[in-house]
Amino acid sequence: MGYEDGEKFVLEVNDEFEATIADLAKLRRQKGHDYGDDKDTFSNITQSEDFGVDGWLGAAIRLNDKVNRIKSFAKKGSLKNEPIEDAFKDIAVYAIIALVLYRRK
Repeated sequence: MGYEDGEKFVLEVNDEFEATIADLAKLRRQKGHDYGDDKDTFSNITQSEDFGVDGWLGAAIRLNDKVNRIKSFAKKGSLKNEPIEDAFKDIAVYAIIALVLYRRK
């Protein structure tokens, strides 16, 4: 976890990939504020543990829901309640949340 060499890493916002990562970090922070609590911004995800499901697996299940939305979009050509880009963003964020929670085990 963190940077093994101790160097600070700064995203290049002029790079399309890295700018997207920065946008995703901002999105996660905003949603964490809305859904999480003061102690843990992932608390809405880790509540799956109340049902015997590890938090990282709970995040992976939510990620799979978004994959299913993309499959639906691919078949139907449209979505009614969420732009396809939101599904891609959510998949990326859920994958990182799952990784963070897995590392906490």
